[in-house]
Amino acid sequence: MRKAGVLLPIFSLPSKYGIGSLGKEAYNFIDFLVESGQSVWQILPVTSTSKKEYYSPYKTNGAFSGNYDFIDIDILIEEGLLSFDFINSINISNYKTDPRYVDYDKVRDLKQKILYKAYENFIIGKLYEEEDYIDFSNKNSFWLDEYCEYMSLRKINGGKAYWEWEKVGNFQELCKEKDDQLMKDYKNLFDYHKFLQYKFYDQWLNLKKYANENGVEIFGDIPIYISQDSSDFYFHKEMFLIDKDGEPSSISGVPPDAFSSEGQCWGNPLYDWKYLSADKYDWWIKRIKKSLEIYDILRIDHFRGFESFYSIDKSTENAKLGEWMKGPGKDFFDTLSKEVPNANIIAEDLGLITDEVRELLDYTGFPGMKVIEFAFDSDSNNLNLPHRYYKNTVAYTATHDNMTLLEWLENKANTSEMEYAQKYLRLESYDKYTEAFIRAVLGSCSDLAIVPIQDWLDFGSWARINTPSTIGINWKFRLLEGEINKKLIEYISEISGIYGRYFER
Repeated sequence: MRKAGVLLPIFSLPSKYGIGSLGKEAYNFIDFLVESGQSVWQILPVTSTSKKEYYSPYKTNGAFSGNYDFIDIDILIEEGLLSFDFINSINISNYKTDPRYVDYDKVRDLKQKILYKAYENFIIGKLYEEEDYIDFSNKNSFWLDEYCEYMSLRKINGGKAYWEWEKVGNFQELCKEKDDQLMKDYKNLFDYHKFLQYKFYDQWLNLKKYANENGVEIFGDIPIYISQDSSDFYFHKEMFLIDKDGEPSSISGVPPDAFSSEGQCWGNPLYDWKYLSADKYDWWIKRIKKSLEIYDILRIDHFRGFESFYSIDKSTENAKLGEWMKGPGKDFFDTLSKEVPNANIIAEDLGLITDEVRELLDYTGFPGMKVIEFAFDSDSNNLNLPHRYYKNTVAYTATHDNMTLLEWLENKANTSEMEYAQKYLRLESYDKYTEAFIRAVLGSCSDLAIVPIQDWLDFGSWARINTPSTIGINWKFRLLEGEINKKLIEYISEISGIYGRYFER
């Protein structure tokens, strides 16, 4: 079946609290997908984020955690965990932001004030004794307790990453302090973070159920690497390449490429694949199983890292001087296929792709990705040209890391790439050039075609989600109320129908 979907991160949804949430607007977006004949909603990772990492969804506090910034306040009010009187008592003007962009610092200050009140009411009502909460705690104990411990210790240590902690470094040290107030603070923080995870997962799974009942699949994303400032690294350093002090000996990144002439130093710890192999990839299997509980389709970012990964010396952080090292390859995917049969996985196979990576992708049978913005820098043999696509792929106008189509057109004006695109797509035939790109992607033979909402709306550079190798300016774009309207639904429906991708309910 030919499918079509829209890429829109959760944080980009409209909301009166400064960031998208799992509430009404998320349900409305699913209704919009249904009305426009779409069958897939692609999002970005929904794990918890850190101010230290500029709130990047690809740098999480815990690989299994949920982003508590997405917890919907109105649902908590409906559940009786918050009152309108309390919400109205907050001077919202102190947290006013530009509705077009997320101001994460203000959002977190506001929502933490509100969420903590909900937690207090949760404790007062002894809702932690209810079966749902107990089941959640037990089912997720393999990651939840460590995550809550890490987040609590980090808060006690001033919100700093573990290598900057000056008070206590673990629960055992905390006990030795024999400080009743410190222990009370820790217990309260621990329970608070468990509450946040409980409410995130509760709201998320209800939203996913609604999507699935309406014929919409949730297309999620996990980065191959995790952050050093995370419960995963802190409690499981044996899984990573570390030095004698237990710190990363080398870090992740990529060499110079089309995104950056200097290469990119991502800074994540690198896996010790020999250790993980001996452990039958237990942590990874659990991670993928958990991801497939919350997503219907799972994209693994930086798939090529399973064949070979780029290692950068931590002391220099110089991406130009890194080296490629062998990954686990087929052995990992053989184990995965046994433990998680028929996993619906998409491989992010962009960037520098070697014959060995292509061979591994063919071996797994996972669909790869095609991006039309990469199509016009060579000749008719370019694998990103729509006539070169094949069924077992996902076709994109652009990903979250790319320019919007309109930005691409503005940047490529008067270049050979633009000239080739004009000839290939007959751009002069369209009122807006972006439509030609969208039609080519939806008209391709790829099983699934994804178009970011910004491209459907013909938005420019100001609506870009992420610019690789930059910090502080990303993950902020938001839709405004009214931008999803009948005219847009008719536009998407018509083009999707022409190319056999309109999903009839």
